[in-house]
Amino acid sequence: MSISSKISSVKATQAGLEVVFAGAKTPEIYSWFWLYDHSQDASRYNTDTKQRKVDTFLIDPTISGTSAELKNENHVVVNWSDASAPGEYSAELLASALVYDTHAQHAIVSKQLWLAGSMPDPIPCSEFEAVVSTDEGARELLDAFAKYGFATVRNMPANEQAAEQLARRVAYPRQTIFGGIWKLHSELKDHNDTAYTQTFLEPHTDSTYSHDAPGSQMFCCIERTGTGGESILVDGLAVANQIREQDPKAFTTLTTTVVPGLYIEPGVYLRAERPAIRLDPYGNIVQISFNNYDRAPLKLPNEQMAEFYRSYGLLHKLVNDRDNWLKIRLNSGDALIFDNWRTLHGRMEYTGKRLFIGCYHNREDIESRRRVLQHSA
Repeated sequence: MSISSKISSVKATQAGLEVVFAGAKTPEIYSWFWLYDHSQDASRYNTDTKQRKVDTFLIDPTISGTSAELKNENHVVVNWSDASAPGEYSAELLASALVYDTHAQHAIVSKQLWLAGSMPDPIPCSEFEAVVSTDEGARELLDAFAKYGFATVRNMPANEQAAEQLARRVAYPRQTIFGGIWKLHSELKDHNDTAYTQTFLEPHTDSTYSHDAPGSQMFCCIERTGTGGESILVDGLAVANQIREQDPKAFTTLTTTVVPGLYIEPGVYLRAERPAIRLDPYGNIVQISFNNYDRAPLKLPNEQMAEFYRSYGLLHKLVNDRDNWLKIRLNSGDALIFDNWRTLHGRMEYTGKRLFIGCYHNREDIESRRRVLQHSA
């Protein structure tokens, strides 16, 4: 459910503040204690640091509001029974606190799922110069990323400096064992990974061996010759929803069976584990973790093991259904950014040279940049 950040009316009641948001049929009730704890007035809230000043643990449990006034559709003022400074509240604060809206409060553009028969058309594409030079261009890119789980950029100067400029415009690059901003091509021998070959790569998510897998990955094409090598994208969120609807038992298995991931090379031994489909406390799908290349040994009782293989095999079948694939050939000056918690990626076999500059970003930093750009609009 998405709540408008505008308020139609407020009313002080014994139970708390009754708030009716614009377009809502029923009011929301905020307890008086909660409101005292979250007031945005200067005596209780530091407007510079955006941190709470009030001592939550010294608030009188019997505190109550004596009256409430809607100054405008975005601002509420509450007078208190202890005659302290009036409490002040923005409509945005009150809307953002609603449990069922926590994932939607900053999502101006809702997610659009895609599978066979519903592929994005046209493919979201932004101009390099607009992205790096204007807030509108960067916002357009990140809105497309949030909506489809990926976005593309064209007309980028084909050099490392431009690739880094684009990467930092999105968020600061994440440092991993591969570096902060790294090169990817088949001639590199720095890491023992199938990505550094010219062979076909099945769709997968990266870093199943990391406790906090990167939220996004970016590829910037610097040089491309030869044939093949198209990037493969699959909407893992759409696949997971399909499994949820068509095979609830498999969905339960995939959301409850913890799957270990492993990455080993000289001097490195990374291991982490989580379900292939991770849910939040409210049952929303928040992350897909699927990489059969990096899956570590998992031993369950035989009956559970058989059900896991069946369910994991169904997930594999759907993400490898070529009708569900979106294939994009990146040429020199093209870039691709995709959600590593949602969108599986792979690669067709290729010949010739395929030089990418790549990087990862933390999920919270991508989300932060988008919120800042939204609030600057």
